[in-house]
Amino acid sequence: MANECDYVLFGTGLAPLVAAKHFLLQGKSVILLNPDLDFFLEDSELPLDPLLHGKINAQRILENTIERAMEVIRPVYPGSIELWSSPNEKEGYYDPSAPHIHQRGRLWISSFSNPNADWSWEQLEDLYVEASDAHLKPQILEGLPAIRRFPGVAANTDHFRGLFIPKLCDIEIARYRSGILEFIRERLPPEQLLCDVTQVEVGENGIRYHAQGAWKSVQLTESFLVFWTPRMTQWLTQQSKQLNFKLPRPKGIRVWEQWSLNSREQPAPGTVGLFENMVVWADFDGLPRLSSSKRANESPETSRLAVLRAGPLLAEGESDSQGSAQGWVSQESLGALNHLCYDFLKWSQFSIRSLRAKAIFEWASSDGESLTEINPKFKIVRRCDGPLVQILRSVRSACEERKGD
Repeated sequence: MANECDYVLFGTGLAPLVAAKHFLLQGKSVILLNPDLDFFLEDSELPLDPLLHGKINAQRILENTIERAMEVIRPVYPGSIELWSSPNEKEGYYDPSAPHIHQRGRLWISSFSNPNADWSWEQLEDLYVEASDAHLKPQILEGLPAIRRFPGVAANTDHFRGLFIPKLCDIEIARYRSGILEFIRERLPPEQLLCDVTQVEVGENGIRYHAQGAWKSVQLTESFLVFWTPRMTQWLTQQSKQLNFKLPRPKGIRVWEQWSLNSREQPAPGTVGLFENMVVWADFDGLPRLSSSKRANESPETSRLAVLRAGPLLAEGESDSQGSAQGWVSQESLGALNHLCYDFLKWSQFSIRSLRAKAIFEWASSDGESLTEINPKFKIVRRCDGPLVQILRSVRSACEERKGD
């Protein structure tokens, strides 16, 4: 006999968990289905908008300011959130286990002698004018003032200039995801929060799936929502053939390589730098530990520098159906790291702590709707991967659209 449920949510990562919280607070019944062994195995969220591809304009930058981001980040999270906005010690009550939002400036760097084709100085000047009109307080920096702001630079050089925009933000993904997952686990029994789900079948008024060694059926009173990330593409393609509907198509899948590097240099914690096709920032948990706070008998800590590199934009057929991007890292990736560390940052050596590769959809900027209705019971939510703030906006839009139906 089939059980009744208001919403069945199918997908990986943060997006279905955020939607579950939204519906639970409305008093709705929810079942979450995940095809992976772990909710965050696909790991398709980014801590910030790289602002490297697509249309980079004042509106997009405004959406990543601390004020706009907090409008969507804060209402979703069930506990406290810490905000770090300067290198000074934090005063008052402080929760070190809470997810931290870091308010940092964004610095686009361009070379006088060899301007990168992706970031010509004319483009940055146009962005400066647009950002000024939007009261974002941009600054043009030339020579040493520009290079000294870039995180991890070991030697001064006056061959660069940059565009600096203050008060954008990034967020600690791991703590934020864990807090949302714990909230859901406390409110749903194990049989309604399932991983390793297979053979999901869509019927006229419900769904059928295999989990925990048995077939289960659910009668829907509201909707079946599928959260589309690269991991879900194979299943959705099969459903489009069986149910005879046309899937909207993204521009492709971008491979993002998130490197963590060791260095004795102390990266400037207050700036996120953009150099060619890489985004660079000081990587720390919670609050940055500055060298001035070290005790005299302590040896210097090895600093961590995060480098987010934009890899190739792949067609869907070129990507791994499981959403794994590890095999796409190439010699070109290591060459780009060498160029960054030796040629630009002027390091004498560096070592790699870790690498995580993420496969993330890119959609046309004009394709702004996040919810696609296949039939009255079956909906697809897009833009569920990428920058965390974008994911939260997409899920909120889809849930509010359902509320209006």
